[in-house]
Amino acid sequence: MAGGGIGVDYTLRNLPRMLPGLLLCLVFGWLALQWDATIHNWQREYKEAAVVLSSVKEGKASADYNAYKQAKDDKYMAALGQFEKGLESKKPSKPFVLKKDTYESVYTSGTMPTKLEFGNLMIQIQMTYVAVLLLLGMLIRNTIGLPAIFQAGTIAARPIIKPGIVILGAYYLWSDVLRVGVIGLLLVVAFVMGTAVLICFWGRKGKVDDGLAGVMAAGAGVCGVSAAVAVAPVVNAKPRDFFYAIGTILLFGTLCLFTFPYIGQLLGMSQPVFGAWVGTAILNTAQLVAAATWYGHQSLLTANIINIVRVGFIPLIVLWAIYFYVIKPAAACADTTKKLNVLQVIREKFPIFILGFFVMVTLNELGFFTQTQRDVLGKDLLKIFFAIGFAGVGLNIAFGDLRKAGGKAFAIGFIAATLKAILAAAAVMLIGAEAFTVK
Repeated sequence: MAGGGIGVDYTLRNLPRMLPGLLLCLVFGWLALQWDATIHNWQREYKEAAVVLSSVKEGKASADYNAYKQAKDDKYMAALGQFEKGLESKKPSKPFVLKKDTYESVYTSGTMPTKLEFGNLMIQIQMTYVAVLLLLGMLIRNTIGLPAIFQAGTIAARPIIKPGIVILGAYYLWSDVLRVGVIGLLLVVAFVMGTAVLICFWGRKGKVDDGLAGVMAAGAGVCGVSAAVAVAPVVNAKPRDFFYAIGTILLFGTLCLFTFPYIGQLLGMSQPVFGAWVGTAILNTAQLVAAATWYGHQSLLTANIINIVRVGFIPLIVLWAIYFYVIKPAAACADTTKKLNVLQVIREKFPIFILGFFVMVTLNELGFFTQTQRDVLGKDLLKIFFAIGFAGVGLNIAFGDLRKAGGKAFAIGFIAATLKAILAAAAVMLIGAEAFTVK
Protein backbone atom coordinates (compact mmCIF):
# COMPACT_ATOMS: atom_id res chain seq x y z
CA MET A 1 0.00 0.00 0.00
CA ALA A 2 1.38 3.40 -0.94
CA GLY A 3 0.31 6.63 0.64
CA GLY A 4 1.16 9.67 2.66
CA GLY A 5 4.33 10.52 0.82
CA ILE A 6 5.41 10.57 -2.79
CA GLY A 7 7.36 7.45 -3.69
CA VAL A 8 7.08 5.73 -0.28
CA ASP A 9 5.71 2.21 0.00
CA TYR A 10 4.16 1.72 3.46
CA THR A 11 4.71 -2.00 3.93
CA LEU A 12 6.71 -4.11 6.38
CA ARG A 13 8.92 -5.10 3.47
CA ASN A 14 9.89 -1.46 3.00
CA LEU A 15 10.42 -0.77 6.73
CA PRO A 16 14.24 -1.27 6.63
CA ARG A 17 14.41 1.36 3.89
CA MET A 18 12.34 3.85 5.91
CA LEU A 19 13.81 3.13 9.35
CA PRO A 20 16.98 5.31 9.17
CA GLY A 21 15.02 8.41 8.13
CA LEU A 22 12.29 7.77 10.71
CA LEU A 23 14.90 7.43 13.46
CA LEU A 24 16.55 10.64 12.28
CA CYS A 25 13.21 12.48 12.53
CA LEU A 26 12.58 10.96 15.96
CA VAL A 27 15.96 12.16 17.30
CA PHE A 28 15.64 15.54 15.60
CA GLY A 29 12.11 15.94 17.00
CA TRP A 30 13.19 14.93 20.53
CA LEU A 31 16.02 17.48 20.55
CA ALA A 32 13.65 20.21 19.35
CA LEU A 33 11.17 19.36 22.12
CA GLN A 34 13.97 19.65 24.72
CA TRP A 35 14.76 23.09 23.31
CA ASP A 36 11.07 24.02 23.46
CA ALA A 37 10.67 22.90 27.07
CA THR A 38 13.81 24.80 28.08
CA ILE A 39 12.90 28.15 26.53
CA HIS A 40 9.32 27.95 27.84
CA ASN A 41 10.64 27.28 31.33
CA TRP A 42 13.07 30.20 31.00
CA GLN A 43 10.19 32.43 29.93
CA ARG A 44 8.15 31.39 32.99
CA GLU A 45 11.18 32.19 35.16
CA TYR A 46 11.57 35.50 33.32
CA LYS A 47 8.01 36.55 34.16
CA GLU A 48 8.39 35.65 37.82
CA ALA A 49 11.85 37.24 37.99
CA ALA A 50 10.37 40.45 36.56
CA VAL A 51 7.88 40.52 39.46
CA VAL A 52 10.70 39.97 41.95
CA LEU A 53 12.80 42.72 40.34
CA SER A 54 9.88 45.11 40.60
CA SER A 55 9.52 44.29 44.31
CA VAL A 56 13.27 44.76 44.81
CA LYS A 57 13.15 48.23 43.26
CA GLU A 58 10.16 49.15 45.43
CA GLY A 59 11.92 47.83 48.53
CA LYS A 60 9.23 45.23 49.17
CA ALA A 61 11.19 42.04 48.39
CA SER A 62 12.67 39.95 51.17
CA ALA A 63 16.27 38.77 51.10
CA ASP A 64 15.11 35.51 52.68
CA TYR A 65 14.18 32.99 49.97
CA ASN A 66 11.98 30.99 52.37
CA ALA A 67 9.95 34.13 53.16
CA TYR A 68 9.43 34.68 49.41
CA LYS A 69 8.32 31.09 48.94
CA GLN A 70 6.02 31.17 51.96
CA ALA A 71 4.32 34.34 50.70
CA LYS A 72 3.56 32.59 47.39
CA ASP A 73 2.12 29.57 49.21
CA ASP A 74 -0.04 31.73 51.48
CA LYS A 75 -1.48 33.62 48.51
CA TYR A 76 -2.29 30.34 46.74
CA MET A 77 -3.97 28.81 49.81
CA ALA A 78 -6.09 31.94 50.27
CA ALA A 79 -7.24 31.80 46.63
CA LEU A 80 -7.93 28.06 46.96
CA GLY A 81 -10.05 28.73 50.03
CA GLN A 82 -12.12 31.25 48.09
CA PHE A 83 -12.67 28.65 45.37
CA GLU A 84 -13.69 25.93 47.83
CA LYS A 85 -16.22 28.29 49.42
CA GLY A 86 -17.74 28.92 45.99
CA LEU A 87 -16.64 32.55 45.91
CA GLU A 88 -14.47 31.96 42.83
CA SER A 89 -15.56 29.95 39.79
CA LYS A 90 -12.08 28.90 38.62
CA LYS A 91 -9.69 26.78 40.66
CA PRO A 92 -6.39 28.65 41.11
CA SER A 93 -3.21 27.24 39.60
CA LYS A 94 -0.25 26.50 41.81
CA PRO A 95 2.15 29.47 41.75
CA PHE A 96 5.42 29.35 39.83
CA VAL A 97 8.31 29.77 42.26
CA LEU A 98 11.87 30.67 41.29
CA LYS A 99 14.69 28.36 42.32
CA LYS A 100 16.72 29.55 45.29
CA ASP A 101 19.88 30.38 43.33
CA THR A 102 17.91 32.30 40.69
CA TYR A 103 15.97 34.26 43.30
CA GLU A 104 19.10 35.20 45.23
CA SER A 105 20.89 36.19 41.99
CA VAL A 106 18.01 38.46 40.96
CA TYR A 107 17.75 39.96 44.46
CA THR A 108 21.45 40.69 44.94
CA SER A 109 22.30 41.84 41.39
CA GLY A 110 19.06 43.68 40.65
CA THR A 111 19.27 42.48 37.03
CA MET A 112 17.60 39.83 34.90
CA PRO A 113 19.70 36.68 34.25
CA THR A 114 20.85 36.51 30.62
CA LYS A 115 19.42 33.04 29.97
CA LEU A 116 15.97 34.18 31.11
CA GLU A 117 16.09 37.17 28.77
CA PHE A 118 17.16 34.84 25.97
CA GLY A 119 14.32 32.40 26.64
CA ASN A 120 11.77 35.21 26.68
CA LEU A 121 13.15 36.59 23.41
CA MET A 122 12.92 33.16 21.74
CA ILE A 123 9.26 32.88 22.71
CA GLN A 124 8.53 36.43 21.56
CA ILE A 125 9.91 35.72 18.09
CA GLN A 126 8.13 32.33 18.17
CA MET A 127 11.32 30.28 17.88
CA THR A 128 9.58 27.21 19.31
CA TYR A 129 10.13 23.56 18.38
CA VAL A 130 8.05 24.08 15.24
CA ALA A 131 10.33 26.83 13.92
CA VAL A 132 13.48 24.95 14.92
CA LEU A 133 12.44 21.79 13.10
CA LEU A 134 11.36 23.62 9.96
CA LEU A 135 14.22 26.12 9.74
CA LEU A 136 17.03 23.74 10.69
CA GLY A 137 15.57 20.96 8.57
CA MET A 138 15.41 23.26 5.57
CA LEU A 139 18.95 24.50 6.27
CA ILE A 140 20.32 20.95 6.44
CA ARG A 141 18.51 19.88 3.26
CA ASN A 142 19.77 22.83 1.25
CA THR A 143 23.39 23.01 2.52
CA ILE A 144 25.00 19.70 3.44
CA GLY A 145 22.10 17.80 1.88
CA LEU A 146 20.13 14.77 3.01
CA PRO A 147 21.90 11.44 2.33
CA ALA A 148 19.89 8.96 0.26
CA ILE A 149 19.68 6.51 3.17
CA PHE A 150 17.44 8.97 5.09
CA GLN A 151 15.21 10.21 2.27
CA ALA A 152 12.47 7.54 2.27
CA GLY A 153 12.09 7.69 6.05
CA THR A 154 11.87 11.48 6.25
CA ILE A 155 9.14 11.46 3.59
CA ALA A 156 7.35 8.70 5.51
CA ALA A 157 7.56 10.80 8.71
CA ARG A 158 5.41 13.63 7.36
CA PRO A 159 2.02 11.83 7.65
CA ILE A 160 2.75 11.12 11.33
CA ILE A 161 1.21 14.54 11.88
CA LYS A 162 -2.20 12.99 11.11
CA PRO A 163 -2.38 10.75 14.23
CA GLY A 164 -1.69 13.95 16.16
CA ILE A 165 -4.73 15.52 14.56
CA VAL A 166 -6.78 12.47 15.56
CA ILE A 167 -5.82 12.62 19.25
CA LEU A 168 -6.44 16.37 19.23
CA GLY A 169 -10.12 15.37 19.06
CA ALA A 170 -9.94 14.77 22.83
CA TYR A 171 -9.93 18.57 23.23
CA TYR A 172 -13.25 19.16 21.44
CA LEU A 173 -16.94 18.91 22.17
CA TRP A 174 -19.44 18.45 19.35
CA SER A 175 -20.89 21.87 20.11
CA ASP A 176 -17.51 23.43 19.21
CA VAL A 177 -17.03 21.26 16.14
CA LEU A 178 -20.51 22.00 14.80
CA ARG A 179 -20.45 25.72 15.63
CA VAL A 180 -17.00 26.44 14.22
CA GLY A 181 -17.50 23.78 11.55
CA VAL A 182 -20.60 25.48 10.12
CA ILE A 183 -18.74 28.78 9.79
CA GLY A 184 -15.76 26.85 8.44
CA LEU A 185 -18.06 25.21 5.89
CA LEU A 186 -19.09 28.62 4.60
CA LEU A 187 -15.46 29.70 4.40
CA VAL A 188 -14.50 26.50 2.58
CA VAL A 189 -17.34 26.82 0.07
CA ALA A 190 -16.60 30.49 -0.57
CA PHE A 191 -12.81 30.47 -0.68
CA VAL A 192 -11.55 26.91 -1.05
CA MET A 193 -13.93 25.46 -3.61
CA GLY A 194 -14.21 28.91 -5.20
CA THR A 195 -10.45 28.96 -5.77
CA ALA A 196 -10.49 25.46 -7.28
CA VAL A 197 -13.28 26.32 -9.70
CA LEU A 198 -11.58 29.61 -10.64
CA ILE A 199 -8.31 27.84 -11.50
CA CYS A 200 -10.13 25.24 -13.60
CA PHE A 201 -11.86 27.86 -15.75
CA TRP A 202 -8.80 30.13 -15.82
CA GLY A 203 -6.59 27.22 -16.85
CA ARG A 204 -9.00 26.24 -19.62
CA LYS A 205 -9.12 29.81 -20.91
CA GLY A 206 -5.33 30.11 -20.69
CA LYS A 207 -4.92 26.83 -22.60
CA VAL A 208 -3.10 25.14 -19.72
CA ASP A 209 -3.00 21.35 -20.03
CA ASP A 210 -6.01 19.77 -18.29
CA GLY A 211 -3.81 17.43 -16.22
CA LEU A 212 -1.75 20.32 -14.85
CA ALA A 213 -4.71 22.66 -14.33
CA GLY A 214 -6.69 19.92 -12.58
CA VAL A 215 -4.07 19.03 -9.98
CA MET A 216 -3.22 22.73 -9.53
CA ALA A 217 -6.89 23.54 -8.86
CA ALA A 218 -7.24 20.72 -6.33
CA GLY A 219 -3.98 21.51 -4.56
CA ALA A 220 -4.19 25.30 -4.50
CA GLY A 221 -7.91 25.27 -3.75
CA VAL A 222 -8.67 22.45 -1.37
CA CYS A 223 -5.90 20.66 0.45
CA GLY A 224 -2.39 20.81 -0.97
CA VAL A 225 -0.68 17.56 -1.86
CA SER A 226 -3.48 15.23 -0.68
CA ALA A 227 -6.09 16.76 -2.98
CA ALA A 228 -3.63 16.88 -5.89
CA VAL A 229 -2.92 13.17 -5.40
CA ALA A 230 -6.67 12.42 -5.32
CA VAL A 231 -7.43 14.32 -8.53
CA ALA A 232 -4.33 13.28 -10.52
CA PRO A 233 -5.78 9.97 -11.85
CA VAL A 234 -9.08 11.65 -12.76
CA VAL A 235 -7.40 14.23 -15.01
CA ASN A 236 -4.73 11.81 -16.26
CA ALA A 237 -1.99 14.07 -14.94
CA LYS A 238 1.52 13.26 -16.13
CA PRO A 239 4.33 12.99 -13.54
CA ARG A 240 5.63 16.32 -14.82
CA ASP A 241 2.20 17.94 -14.23
CA PHE A 242 1.95 16.52 -10.74
CA PHE A 243 5.39 17.63 -9.55
CA TYR A 244 4.95 20.99 -11.25
CA ALA A 245 1.74 21.59 -9.28
CA ILE A 246 3.28 20.27 -6.07
CA GLY A 247 6.20 22.68 -6.51
CA THR A 248 3.75 25.58 -6.72
CA ILE A 249 1.77 24.37 -3.71
CA LEU A 250 4.85 23.84 -1.54
CA LEU A 251 6.39 27.16 -2.55
CA PHE A 252 3.24 29.07 -1.62
CA GLY A 253 2.79 27.06 1.57
CA THR A 254 6.41 27.59 2.60
CA LEU A 255 6.14 31.34 2.14
CA CYS A 256 2.88 31.36 4.13
CA LEU A 257 4.35 29.20 6.88
CA PHE A 258 7.20 31.60 7.56
CA THR A 259 5.25 34.85 7.10
CA PHE A 260 1.66 34.30 8.29
CA PRO A 261 2.47 34.14 12.05
CA TYR A 262 4.14 37.55 11.82
CA ILE A 263 1.43 38.99 9.57
CA GLY A 264 -1.13 37.73 12.08
CA GLN A 265 0.67 39.52 14.90
CA LEU A 266 0.98 42.68 12.82
CA LEU A 267 -2.77 42.64 12.12
CA GLY A 268 -3.55 41.96 15.78
CA MET A 269 -5.25 38.63 15.08
CA SER A 270 -6.33 36.65 18.11
CA GLN A 271 -5.37 32.98 18.16
CA PRO A 272 -8.84 31.72 17.08
CA VAL A 273 -9.01 34.22 14.21
CA PHE A 274 -5.50 33.31 13.06
CA GLY A 275 -6.42 29.63 13.22
CA ALA A 276 -9.44 30.24 11.01
CA TRP A 277 -7.29 32.18 8.56
CA VAL A 278 -4.55 29.59 8.13
CA GLY A 279 -7.15 26.80 8.08
CA THR A 280 -8.68 28.48 5.05
CA ALA A 281 -5.63 29.95 3.31
CA ILE A 282 -2.59 27.65 3.71
CA LEU A 283 -2.66 24.86 1.16
CA ASN A 284 -0.87 21.90 2.73
CA THR A 285 -2.09 20.24 5.94
CA ALA A 286 1.40 19.85 7.43
CA GLN A 287 2.27 23.49 6.75
CA LEU A 288 -1.14 24.64 8.02
CA VAL A 289 -0.74 22.72 11.29
CA ALA A 290 2.82 24.01 11.67
CA ALA A 291 1.80 27.66 11.25
CA ALA A 292 -1.15 27.31 13.65
CA THR A 293 0.97 25.51 16.26
CA TRP A 294 3.62 28.19 15.87
CA TYR A 295 1.03 30.88 16.69
CA GLY A 296 -0.48 29.12 19.72
CA HIS A 297 -2.55 26.19 20.99
CA GLN A 298 -5.92 27.96 20.63
CA SER A 299 -4.96 28.76 17.06
CA LEU A 300 -4.31 25.07 16.42
CA LEU A 301 -7.67 24.03 17.88
CA THR A 302 -9.57 26.34 15.52
CA ALA A 303 -7.38 25.65 12.47
CA ASN A 304 -7.85 21.92 12.94
CA ILE A 305 -11.65 22.14 12.70
CA ILE A 306 -11.46 24.30 9.57
CA ASN A 307 -8.93 21.89 8.11
CA ILE A 308 -11.14 18.88 8.88
CA VAL A 309 -13.97 20.57 6.99
CA ARG A 310 -11.64 21.43 4.12
CA VAL A 311 -10.11 17.96 3.86
CA GLY A 312 -13.63 16.57 3.83
CA PHE A 313 -14.07 18.38 0.51
CA ILE A 314 -11.55 16.11 -1.23
CA PRO A 315 -14.31 13.75 -2.46
CA LEU A 316 -16.22 16.80 -3.75
CA ILE A 317 -13.21 18.16 -5.63
CA VAL A 318 -12.82 14.70 -7.16
CA LEU A 319 -16.47 14.85 -8.27
CA TRP A 320 -15.94 18.34 -9.66
CA ALA A 321 -12.87 17.17 -11.59
CA ILE A 322 -14.85 14.22 -12.98
CA TYR A 323 -17.56 16.59 -14.16
CA PHE A 324 -15.33 19.36 -15.50
CA TYR A 325 -12.60 17.27 -17.11
CA VAL A 326 -14.43 14.04 -18.04
CA ILE A 327 -18.22 14.32 -18.21
CA LYS A 328 -18.45 17.84 -19.64
CA PRO A 329 -15.93 17.29 -22.48
CA ALA A 330 -17.42 13.87 -23.21
CA ALA A 331 -20.92 15.35 -23.43
CA ALA A 332 -19.65 18.13 -25.67
CA CYS A 333 -18.29 15.65 -28.19
CA ALA A 334 -20.87 12.91 -27.51
CA ASP A 335 -18.10 10.61 -26.24
CA THR A 336 -19.51 7.88 -24.00
CA THR A 337 -16.26 5.93 -23.70
CA LYS A 338 -14.89 7.99 -20.80
CA LYS A 339 -16.32 6.37 -17.70
CA LEU A 340 -15.17 6.33 -14.09
CA ASN A 341 -16.43 4.49 -11.03
CA VAL A 342 -17.22 7.59 -8.97
CA LEU A 343 -17.92 5.74 -5.72
CA GLN A 344 -14.68 3.81 -6.00
CA VAL A 345 -12.67 6.99 -6.53
CA ILE A 346 -14.29 8.65 -3.50
CA ARG A 347 -13.83 5.55 -1.34
CA GLU A 348 -10.15 5.29 -2.23
CA LYS A 349 -9.42 8.99 -1.68
CA PHE A 350 -11.46 9.76 1.45
CA PRO A 351 -9.06 10.65 4.32
CA ILE A 352 -9.69 8.04 7.03
CA PHE A 353 -8.01 10.08 9.79
CA ILE A 354 -11.06 12.37 9.83
CA LEU A 355 -13.17 9.46 11.14
CA GLY A 356 -10.63 8.90 13.92
CA PHE A 357 -10.88 12.57 14.90
CA PHE A 358 -14.68 12.32 15.12
CA VAL A 359 -14.40 9.19 17.31
CA MET A 360 -12.16 11.08 19.75
CA VAL A 361 -14.58 14.04 19.84
CA THR A 362 -17.44 11.64 20.62
CA LEU A 363 -15.48 9.97 23.43
CA ASN A 364 -14.72 13.37 24.95
CA GLU A 365 -18.39 14.36 24.66
CA LEU A 366 -19.30 11.22 26.63
CA GLY A 367 -16.86 12.20 29.41
CA PHE A 368 -14.37 9.47 28.58
CA PHE A 369 -11.31 11.72 29.18
CA THR A 370 -10.29 13.50 32.38
CA GLN A 371 -8.53 16.87 32.17
CA THR A 372 -5.22 15.16 32.95
CA GLN A 373 -5.77 12.66 30.14
CA ARG A 374 -6.69 15.46 27.75
CA ASP A 375 -3.47 17.28 28.63
CA VAL A 376 -1.40 14.15 28.05
CA LEU A 377 -3.13 13.46 24.73
CA GLY A 378 -3.64 16.97 23.40
CA LYS A 379 -0.33 18.49 24.50
CA ASP A 380 2.33 15.92 25.36
CA LEU A 381 1.56 13.05 22.98
CA LEU A 382 0.43 15.45 20.27
CA LYS A 383 3.79 17.25 20.43
CA ILE A 384 5.62 13.97 19.87
CA PHE A 385 3.63 13.18 16.72
CA PHE A 386 3.95 16.76 15.48
CA ALA A 387 7.69 16.94 16.19
CA ILE A 388 8.41 13.79 14.16
CA GLY A 389 6.16 14.98 11.34
CA PHE A 390 7.57 18.53 11.28
CA ALA A 391 11.11 17.11 11.20
CA GLY A 392 10.11 15.25 8.04
CA VAL A 393 8.54 18.39 6.57
CA GLY A 394 11.61 20.57 7.24
CA LEU A 395 14.07 18.01 5.90
CA ASN A 396 12.07 17.78 2.67
CA ILE A 397 11.85 21.49 1.82
CA ALA A 398 14.33 21.51 -1.05
CA PHE A 399 14.86 24.73 -2.96
CA GLY A 400 15.45 22.69 -6.10
CA ASP A 401 11.93 21.23 -5.88
CA LEU A 402 10.41 24.65 -5.29
CA ARG A 403 12.17 26.00 -8.38
CA LYS A 404 10.20 23.53 -10.52
CA ALA A 405 7.21 25.83 -10.19
CA GLY A 406 7.03 28.47 -12.91
CA GLY A 407 5.29 29.70 -16.04
CA LYS A 408 1.63 30.33 -16.71
CA ALA A 409 0.25 27.54 -14.51
CA PHE A 410 2.37 28.74 -11.59
CA ALA A 411 1.09 32.30 -12.06
CA ILE A 412 -2.52 31.12 -12.13
CA GLY A 413 -2.16 28.94 -9.01
CA PHE A 414 -0.10 31.45 -7.07
CA ILE A 415 -2.33 34.44 -7.85
CA ALA A 416 -5.50 32.50 -7.05
CA ALA A 417 -4.07 31.21 -3.74
CA THR A 418 -2.85 34.71 -2.79
CA LEU A 419 -6.25 36.21 -3.56
CA LYS A 420 -7.88 33.53 -1.43
CA ALA A 421 -5.52 34.30 1.47
CA ILE A 422 -6.18 38.05 1.34
CA LEU A 423 -9.96 37.73 1.13
CA ALA A 424 -10.00 35.02 3.82
CA ALA A 425 -7.99 37.26 6.19
CA ALA A 426 -10.52 40.06 5.75
CA ALA A 427 -13.44 37.69 6.24
CA VAL A 428 -12.23 36.01 9.45
CA MET A 429 -11.30 39.37 11.01
CA LEU A 430 -14.77 40.71 10.26
CA ILE A 431 -16.42 37.59 11.71
CA GLY A 432 -14.34 37.93 14.91
CA ALA A 433 -12.80 35.68 17.55
CA GLU A 434 -15.99 34.62 19.32
CA ALA A 435 -17.25 32.65 16.34
CA PHE A 436 -13.99 30.67 16.11
CA THR A 437 -13.15 30.15 19.77
CA VAL A 438 -13.03 26.52 20.92
CA LYS A 439 -14.30 26.54 24.50
